[in-house]
Amino acid sequence: MANFSKAEWTKINRLEPLESFGLPERRSKSVVIGTFNIRKLGTVENRSPQSWAFLAQICKRFDLLALQEVMDSLEGLRHLRKALGDDYGMVVSDVTGGVFNPEDVIRGKRGNNERLAFIFNWKRIRRTELASDISYDRTDIVSNLFQNRVQYSETWEKHHHNVGKWEEKCEQAKAGGKRKPTKPPIELPAFLTFIRQPHCASFEVVPRAAEAPFRFLGVNAHLLYGTNRDERRWEFNALIDWLTIRAKNAKKMYYPNIVLLGDCNLEFEAFDWSREEINARLKKLNTEVLKRKQAAKVNFPLLTPHPVHGELRTSARMKQTYDQIGIFAHDDHWPLSDANDTAGQVDPDSFDYGVFKFTDLFAQGLYGKSFTGLTKSQSKKIIKHCEFDVSDHLPAWFRLPIPGAIESNK
Repeated sequence: MANFSKAEWTKINRLEPLESFGLPERRSKSVVIGTFNIRKLGTVENRSPQSWAFLAQICKRFDLLALQEVMDSLEGLRHLRKALGDDYGMVVSDVTGGVFNPEDVIRGKRGNNERLAFIFNWKRIRRTELASDISYDRTDIVSNLFQNRVQYSETWEKHHHNVGKWEEKCEQAKAGGKRKPTKPPIELPAFLTFIRQPHCASFEVVPRAAEAPFRFLGVNAHLLYGTNRDERRWEFNALIDWLTIRAKNAKKMYYPNIVLLGDCNLEFEAFDWSREEINARLKKLNTEVLKRKQAAKVNFPLLTPHPVHGELRTSARMKQTYDQIGIFAHDDHWPLSDANDTAGQVDPDSFDYGVFKFTDLFAQGLYGKSFTGLTKSQSKKIIKHCEFDVSDHLPAWFRLPIPGAIESNK
């Protein structure tokens, strides 16, 4: 694994201000909420000291940050939280299944040794009572299996055949002293449940003076990434359906506002959807599904070109917008989709959104030009050095005024 050298980090760290690369400024009258897939965030030794310092520098700009790809070991996450100081707390999900001892494998029990986490600034955003996973009732799963029983039967037969062929190839590889081939996956005919259960926790933005806090449910998700484009689309649709059902009647919700923060793995070519198609479909929810007065309204700002910065991408290679922010808001204080057109233009503490393009920072520090302006070999070197030591995703964020702060002179 190749990392940046100390000399290269010195060049990178000389560049200021980081706001020019999209890192949000910390301001007294607004909070910054965001999402960041930090690739394989596990043990401390798996990253360089310079990378830990850089990650802490990023996270300090956020008042609430949803993290994905937290490994079973919490050593690295605890190390990061400690670097942020005593004002920061965290809430973490358990792993979704996983096999820890190969001898104890039970068919159907293999899962992902990956957690989801929120880190937050206690002084500006408080955690409240609720914490849970999003899952489907067993009755729904059984009903799904029954309704699609013909397709599932065909799936089992096909997989049984593929496994037989794979076992033959394994024997051939063993006899020839070659590496065992990868076991074929089961490709489901319909959505069954999430590969990693999305994680929820409730929060409130600490208000000024006598104002009421902004309360919301944070939903942290890391959806399926794989070669089966249907399964990827089903997972995204299932999550949106769950959020929409909850948003239909604010009076029945724990809090009337929901904020989705996560890696939705929206790779538009793989989905056979364009950015515009997904954006239009989500906006239709406001007029066709969430049209009643008591329903929340939907805004996915990262799907809308920013009025200043244009189309935003969240992969380190700046080719995809895997990560998403979805605001399902009932209160007027939260930004609706119309607010995207003037994001960052009204007031320094008003609604804004963006992506911290740290690969641009690395490219500028080492080569004096933007990442997209690098040669193929230069960009390959940047990615090779940063994707494991830092991440292969860029952090995305939005800004929200603190209740009563903009009107207050304090």
